[in-house]
Amino acid sequence: MNCDWCKIAFPIVLIVSIVTLFSYQYISPAPPKTLKIATGKADGSYYHFATKYHQLLKKDKFDLQIIPTAGSVEALSMLQKGEVDVSFVQGGVATKKSTRDLVSLCSIYFEPLWIFYKKSDNFKYLYQLKGKKLYIGEIGSGTRALALVLLKENSIDAKNTTFVDLGKTDPQSALTNGKVDAIFSVISASSDKIKKLLEDKNLELFNFKRAMAYSKRFSYLSALNLGEGVIDIEKNIPNHNITLLGTTATLVANKSINPDLIRLLLKSVKKVHSNATIFSKEGEFPSYKYTQIPMSEDAKNYLIKGDSFLEKIFPFWIASMIDRLAIMIIPLLTLLFPLLKGAFPLYRWRVRSKIYKWYRVLYEIDSNLEILKKDELKTTKDNLLKLLKEIQKETKIPLSYMGEYYNLKVHINMILNKIDKKISQA
Repeated sequence: MNCDWCKIAFPIVLIVSIVTLFSYQYISPAPPKTLKIATGKADGSYYHFATKYHQLLKKDKFDLQIIPTAGSVEALSMLQKGEVDVSFVQGGVATKKSTRDLVSLCSIYFEPLWIFYKKSDNFKYLYQLKGKKLYIGEIGSGTRALALVLLKENSIDAKNTTFVDLGKTDPQSALTNGKVDAIFSVISASSDKIKKLLEDKNLELFNFKRAMAYSKRFSYLSALNLGEGVIDIEKNIPNHNITLLGTTATLVANKSINPDLIRLLLKSVKKVHSNATIFSKEGEFPSYKYTQIPMSEDAKNYLIKGDSFLEKIFPFWIASMIDRLAIMIIPLLTLLFPLLKGAFPLYRWRVRSKIYKWYRVLYEIDSNLEILKKDELKTTKDNLLKLLKEIQKETKIPLSYMGEYYNLKVHINMILNKIDKKISQA
């Protein structure tokens, strides 16, 4: 009887193995341990934030490889070619054709468009820049892409206006020296370059009076309020309230990106960009809003719901593994419950069936005692003694069934005594 459990367990193990092999086909592969991200220039904000992501992801034993570029246009191009997995992309750069196989992971902060000009020019509207000499950023930069969109809305293009390439010349110096009449720049408000431009008393920051109109026309644009003294309250910079037009910095990825990588990356993004800034409230970013490219559903769900129950308890990679194995664990548990529930009664039946089989032998002997002759009684007694020795020697009964076992021995001895009486009376 020591193999009773083996005989019961074998079909259960076989069934479980078949279900496991079948379920394993549907388990998503483990996410890769590396990810390539395209940023802007090595001295820019995008690159700076990417290094912060890298440091945080390193704690999860994940390698974020940072690829610097000339700007959002080049970064987007690299993403389309599959040379990187994720890119920083400025709103206004993408087109429907160029983003067919891409998704937004989140917008991370507002990027104001700064337009500076000489105070003496007193520009009120963008259409007044027609025919002027403008610096709208380098070729391949997000600044240039956005500037061209806005200028086009005001019927300004390379045919009627001069777009100056400054090369390594400082834009502020070019504006002061009259080489250009206005300079465009999409850059963080905390940049030292912006502070220097605002401190120059000969220059003026363009006030977007029609910022609301532009934001209604382009979903990725927002009207941003730069309050008096926000940049430097002691020097009162700026010295009056200004309305700027801002786009958003967005993380964009290929549609094929592993969902686990989305969650892992956004986990770090949240830590970097959730604080309040000049133009946003605490917790406003990262966001599924303000994106030009359609959002990834996995990313949107994470931004709304946050970490899963498993991610709050376990390190990310353990939580990810458990989550992926759930497709196999759930059907296995569903299957094992009724199998195990039925295994115990089956085991009890197998143990008792052998005991009951010996009772059947005893019953047949007891029923025939009256008609047996003396020699037959002695033969029956010998057979019964052999059976008793066999039971004692070869049979292993679980402790929970020892009651039935000892009852059997008592009844065997009872029949033996009955046989002895019959022999003595014969």
